[in-house]
Amino acid sequence: MKLLSSVRTDDADLARLAAELDIPTIDGLQHQGDVSVVPASMAPEDHRSPVTTVPAAGVAVVRGEAGGHTHLLLASGDVRYDVREGAADDLTLGSLVVGDGAIAWLDHPEHGNTGIAPGRYVLRRKREMAPRVLAPETVRKLERARKQARKQAALDQAAREQAERERAAREQDWTNVRFVAD
Repeated sequence: MKLLSSVRTDDADLARLAAELDIPTIDGLQHQGDVSVVPASMAPEDHRSPVTTVPAAGVAVVRGEAGGHTHLLLASGDVRYDVREGAADDLTLGSLVVGDGAIAWLDHPEHGNTGIAPGRYVLRRKREMAPRVLAPETVRKLERARKQARKQAALDQAAREQAERERAAREQDWTNVRFVAD
């Protein structure tokens, strides 16, 4: 697989190279690995108008951990991207505007390239969901609570059944009563 970042040079026409590599350009919601490109209309509260032009060398949107692979934002034409400064747990990476006639690309060695058509976007990191790990004491407390709940449910069921038997017995007593005329 050829990557746009591996075949470009400082004076390369990125749009021409992308066309040769047959990289699709999309104007809607798209994902590349752990990065999502969200149209600003789907996340208006997270979009800020960026002012920083994406340089020829590109911008690292997400750096690979421990020297791993980086999601690199490349551009041809008027493409602006500003990093979102915020809390450490904020999923929004930044705001992107691809001008009319311009194209932006996300480049990644494992995921290939994805093209971003003109428009306004929010780049977000995907949240990985891992199973919750509970401390042993918490597990014991939960098991005790479940056992108590099952025991209470069984007692409640037995009480309902006993009440039903008593009601049925009372009804039976009334069906055996005979009225005698004077």
